Amino acid sequence: MIKNLKAFLRLLDRYQKRRLNQEETKVLDIWYDSIDHTETKKDHLDDEQAGKLMWTAINKGMEPDAADGITLPLPFWKRNFYLRLAAACVLFLGVFIGYQYTLNNTSIIAGVKNEVVENMNQITNETSEQKIFDLPDGSKVTLEPGAKLFYPEVFADRERRVYLSGDVFFEIAHDTSRPFYVHANNIVTKVLGTSFTIRENKQKNSIEVAVLTGVVEVQQSDEDDKPEPADKKVVLTQNKKVTFYPQDEKLVTGIVEQPKIITTQISGVAKLNFNYLEKPLADIVPILEEAYGVKINLSNDRLRNCIITADLSQENTLFTQLEILCESIDAKYLLINDSVMLSGKGCDISK
Repeated sequence: MIKNLKAFLRLLDRYQKRRLNQEETKVLDIWYDSIDHTETKKDHLDDEQAGKLMWTAINKGMEPDAADGITLPLPFWKRNFYLRLAAACVLFLGVFIGYQYTLNNTSIIAGVKNEVVENMNQITNETSEQKIFDLPDGSKVTLEPGAKLFYPEVFADRERRVYLSGDVFFEIAHDTSRPFYVHANNIVTKVLGTSFTIRENKQKNSIEVAVLTGVVEVQQSDEDDKPEPADKKVVLTQNKKVTFYPQDEKLVTGIVEQPKIITTQISGVAKLNFNYLEKPLADIVPILEEAYGVKINLSNDRLRNCIITADLSQENTLFTQLEILCESIDAKYLLINDSVMLSGKGCDISK
């Protein structure tokens, strides 16, 4: 905000010499274009006199000849011109102050009021490597370069909340009595005890939550803490992810890039083998679904007849195992949100 005459004159001088930044220049251009320049050639005042006159008009209720210490007798036509000029200055100041107010009130964390995080502890990774940090409840966070995390000195009795900007991997200490909430770029992620990653994609203006273990709930955030409808929440289990696009207010589910075996769900050691000898695809699919927690659909019943002989035990991710299966039966797989579709001609059981 411009508080005095000298600052105002300096601003005009910097503008004429093209020394303002892009945003300041844009605001002044709007002001300059609003002025009626049809009578400027009749004006013989120098830049400093004109600047003083405009500033005085702003501070003296739009009376340009009422300035203390400035005697500028003006004919009627020139008075009208400077009244318009002073009015344009008032318009400029209003736009400039509004811009500064907007700039100063830009959210630190999108979807969160600034006063919520301003007095919190803050950790920022200003290095070029990952930075590991322990939260007050024993949870661990791994901050990627440039990431920033806000957290309280002591978590509340009934909940734990942190606020994030950037990419962070969380390992949350299990505590069923105190859910853990992460606010980041217009979404809230709720967990009890799990590990997951939150990543921002600034090029696509999106944010992704990917679950490595446990279960999380993701929903769009609201500055007024209003609960979101049930249909706008997404529950993620291991190997699942969701991407939020703020512009469209849309949550899109998917599968993580490298799904890992959910060992806690494996009911028998034999299933970890993935070594199949003349086994129908219809029997293999349920094993993969249980191992990775991912739904696998078949495009037609003929695929169920295909007999598989393959050793998948050397591969520890779902997609590499699917590639081997598909190659053996001349099929292909397609990711559809958080599920997989196997498609192909299938096999003739009579042969």
